[in-house]
Amino acid sequence: MKPKLPPQKCALSQCKNSTVNQNLYPNDPEWKNMWYLSDQFSHNVKEAWSLGVTGKDVVVTILDDGLEITHPDIKQNYDPRASYDVNDNDNDPTPRYLASADNKHGTRCAGEVAAVYNNSMCIVGVAHGARIGGIKMLDGDVTDVIEAASLSHNKQHVDIYSASWGPDDDGKSLDGPAKLASLAFKQGVEQGRGGLGSIFVWASGNGGVNMDSCNCDGYTNSIYTLSISSATERGLVPWYSEACSSTMAATYSSGAPDERQIVSSIVQKL
Repeated sequence: MKPKLPPQKCALSQCKNSTVNQNLYPNDPEWKNMWYLSDQFSHNVKEAWSLGVTGKDVVVTILDDGLEITHPDIKQNYDPRASYDVNDNDNDPTPRYLASADNKHGTRCAGEVAAVYNNSMCIVGVAHGARIGGIKMLDGDVTDVIEAASLSHNKQHVDIYSASWGPDDDGKSLDGPAKLASLAFKQGVEQGRGGLGSIFVWASGNGGVNMDSCNCDGYTNSIYTLSISSATERGLVPWYSEACSSTMAATYSSGAPDERQIVSSIVQKL
């Protein structure tokens, strides 16, 4: 018997009867700058929201350098069951606050996914109805054990794992998941999400300036991941983008200095 999909996880074509009346112009102050969600260059996100597709009942976790769980634009959607500090082996994924502000990427990614809607604060997440968690796993040595533990965290609860890391983007490094991480990918896809399979979303890489190719990245090029590239406001290939055959889709991102940029959450303590 095939696993039964909960309502939010049906195909978009099956969700057309779930139209809701929703204010599609939220009062979040940075909404006006979120061109990639709100105007002619958008992903038709407002149209999806109007169908009731907001991420409700979906759990996403960000595998990165931590997540500021007290962030005022994230905490309402925070999911502790989708979170863990693998580096320090505890339940708090809060990033270490450094003068260099290096540990901010995970919080930014989480905000882009699930920042609270219409709360008069900061931004809006593209899937603002989703629950969001963070796996702190980049704040230390990233071993095969660390990767495997992160990729398999609570796989019957987490629906989507999002990651933006891999081999050095130097145009000469070839690397990929080792034995334990490879097994975590396989078991997640075969057994995770109640038998539907965990979804692993991976950034294609930022090594374009070094002529790097995501074909040489064993994470983005894995049969178990969805490799996502990017485009600028003008629909151009960003200077940092890596081209490869593993790319499944592209999303808007920041580009040249004279193009509009992506707006996201920032950690409160810098």
